[in-house]
Amino acid sequence: MGGLHTVRSVIAKLPLPCLLFWGEESQVYYNDSFSRQVTRFSNKLFNEGALAQTLLADTWPAIAPLIEQVFATDEAIPAVKGMFPFLEEAFDLHDLQPVSDSTGKTCCVLISFVAKEADAVARDKMDVQRRLYDAITASTPDLVYVFDLDYKFVYANRALLEMWGRTWDQSIGQGLLALGYEPWHARMHEREIDEVVATKKPIRGEVSFPHATLGKRIYDYIFAPIFNENGVVELIAGTTRDISDLKHIEEALKQGEEQFRTLSESLEHLVAERTKELQRSNEDLLQFAHVASHDLKEPVRKIRTSANRLMEDETSSLSGRSRVFIRKIDKAADRMFQMIDGVLRYSTMTHLEEDIRKIDLNQVLQQIEYDLEIKIQEREASIRYGGLPAIEGVPVLIHQLFYNLLNNSLKFVKKDVSPQITITAKTMTPDGTPWVSIDVADNGIGFLQDHAERIFNTFTRLNTKDQYEGTGLGLSLCKKIVERHGGTITATAAPGRGAIFNICLPVRQ
Repeated sequence: MGGLHTVRSVIAKLPLPCLLFWGEESQVYYNDSFSRQVTRFSNKLFNEGALAQTLLADTWPAIAPLIEQVFATDEAIPAVKGMFPFLEEAFDLHDLQPVSDSTGKTCCVLISFVAKEADAVARDKMDVQRRLYDAITASTPDLVYVFDLDYKFVYANRALLEMWGRTWDQSIGQGLLALGYEPWHARMHEREIDEVVATKKPIRGEVSFPHATLGKRIYDYIFAPIFNENGVVELIAGTTRDISDLKHIEEALKQGEEQFRTLSESLEHLVAERTKELQRSNEDLLQFAHVASHDLKEPVRKIRTSANRLMEDETSSLSGRSRVFIRKIDKAADRMFQMIDGVLRYSTMTHLEEDIRKIDLNQVLQQIEYDLEIKIQEREASIRYGGLPAIEGVPVLIHQLFYNLLNNSLKFVKKDVSPQITITAKTMTPDGTPWVSIDVADNGIGFLQDHAERIFNTFTRLNTKDQYEGTGLGLSLCKKIVERHGGTITATAAPGRGAIFNICLPVRQ
């Protein structure tokens, strides 16, 4: 009954007529303004709680069903003309409004009257204000609304009415419980409204609520105070945004991140395992290369030594045909020895500890000329170079790079033509970074330009072993050395017109 007494105390001093109905026997309370307008209701005894069917005997049959409907539905319903004919000339009736108790249940029904002229002015003012608010909020999907200090809605924009699935008349003046909010939800917002009033500061939150057509949605909301001219909070303005899609995206991203993290961890574990396996394989390969160097070279060396001794043995009576076969054995053993040695150098190159130094290319080429002295003399070759720049690199690898290139130029020569080899260099800065470009050009047999990339592949040969000796490892080793130094190597050639090998190496700052 607390709600009833509160309402009675509020309407008792109102200047406009009001009626309040409650209880199973339909008791009615009317304020002084009502009794002044209708003199037959001036008896104070009745004012304390008379029976409606006694005081309103002539119109009670029309009023009673409407009162019962409000109690049954907890919703306001429009007043019907003719319910109070003795007042309707001077007054307009408001809707029959339910008054809720602390549990949200209707405890009484209020009927109030407004003087026609005053009501028209007030109504016009409210209509103008509502049209202004609607014009401002119509284009936004956000929910916009205003509470009074009794937690009742005094304004709700179109988006909020659509969320509730209610009309303006069904919603304005209603509390949270009457509009479908669960008790915990209503209590939470009422506490927040009290906090805004007490602190005079906005408050923000996040909550789920069922949309009339879209189902359960998630909303982000802000309650902010509205002050009167004295700086006192008189209303609470609210804005609410549907963030359901954003929440779903965040959840999907969170799940995606978790899946990515799991996949990443699996990949890291797999990479670690593969790295260990690769390291073991590399170690096995290196070990095999050493075995090949020591164990395989030895029997090949014995084959060559035995063949040479057999050829030099004066006591043996070898035929010319036998000597040809022995020379073939020696030549094949020599090729095998070179191949084993090439495989060893190729496999161990990446395991050499880097020892970057400044290298004088002129001195490197002088040393290579000394190493290849016999072959140069046999071929009557000419090697021209001079004024080459100093570069930075691993000395043993740079030596091996140019040794292989010059050895190739001495090997792949045209019949009855003396090899002519020229080494030139220049600096360039195509991207602002200094590079050294070195050309090694010869007048040898050359090759088809279509093969310019393939010749750097491991064990690739463009000519038969009977024509030109070699293992097919020399140029692949050159490419590997250049790439180890951060550079590039390319070839330009034509059959019978020689070849040019270009090496570009970055200049270390």
